[in-house]
This record gives sequence, structure tokens and C-alpha cells, in this order.
Amino acid sequence: MTAAGRPSPDPTGGRLFLVVGPSGAGKDTLIGEARRHLGEPEGFAFPRRVITRPPHAGSEDFTSATVEDFEARDRRGAFALSWRSHGLRYGIPAAIDGFLAEGRRVVVNVSRTVIDTARARYADTRVIQVKAPASVVLTRLQERRRETSDDIARRLERAVTLEVTGPHVYTIDNGGPLDQAAAAFLAALRRA
Repeated sequence: MTAAGRPSPDPTGGRLFLVVGPSGAGKDTLIGEARRHLGEPEGFAFPRRVITRPPHAGSEDFTSATVEDFEARDRRGAFALSWRSHGLRYGIPAAIDGFLAEGRRVVVNVSRTVIDTARARYADTRVIQVKAPASVVLTRLQERRRETSDDIARRLERAVTLEVTGPHVYTIDNGGPLDQAAAAFLAALRRA
């Protein structure tokens, strides 16, 4: 059993892909492209994150929750992974354990701060780090109009201070044409 009381995933089952990178690097766009091209026929699952953000805030496909609801769900073990970032709570549904036990490849957008936890919990974990030049990230953050200029400055500062290391890390440059980055992302998911 895991610490949250969920059954431990079968280590011989599926593979967990953690998609990480700074806000504005285009993680959700690449995951959306992968969802369009992959899915159940190829054995992939793309669970939606639960976020304490109002519905329809941003372009990401997510499940909105109040802070109280999120915390109650977290205490009940509803999340395989959860974290705090930028004043919000984020959670990956515990349903991924079932997907992995079925042998599926699960793709989730997470904070870099949960990589070690995920690696300890899930034997077959891969990390796909999405990067883009600071100027591109700045433009994307400004265009989505979700953060103040101070919030954007903090996000840009954090983007350069965290580098992903360890085994099975793949880096995707999403600073150019989307079709190139999407092709590289799909290739990493298929071959990893």
C-alpha cells in the first residue's frame, strides 16, 4: 500500500511520463497534440489535473476545485501526486494507478518538485522537460493574461533556477514551430 492507502502500482505495468517545465513553455499545448494523435488505441492515458483555480481560467483542460474540496480529497487519498505552486494546489488523480496497472502509458503535467516522489513511487517513470527561450515564455505568459507582471517575473526567475537531472530525462525545445516540437514530443512518448 502507498502512504495514502492506495494499492501500490504494479511495477511491471505501464509507464509514467512526467511533463515538466516552466509556465509558458507550452507543456499543455504539447500534451494536447499528443492526446489528438495518441490515446487508448496506442495504450496512452491523459488524466486531467485538479487545480484550485476557477473554471475556464486559462487554456488547460483541468478540473476545478475549491481549496477546501481539494484538501478533503487529498486527505482521502484521491491524488497520486499533489503539490502547491504559485498560490494554487494541484493534484494528479489516483486513477493513474489503475491505468499503470493495466499497462498503459500515462502522461501528466506536473511540477518539477514532485519528480523524486514520483520516481520513488512508480518504478517506470520518464521525465519530459519542455523548454523555450525566456523571450518566448515571457510572450506566452503575457498573452494568456492570467498573472500580474510581478507573478510573471517570479515565474521567469524560477524557470532558470530549476534543472531536471537523473535517469530517463528527455528535453524538448518548444521555442520554434509547434509541429517540430510536437513531433519530438510524440517521438519521445513512443520510444521511451
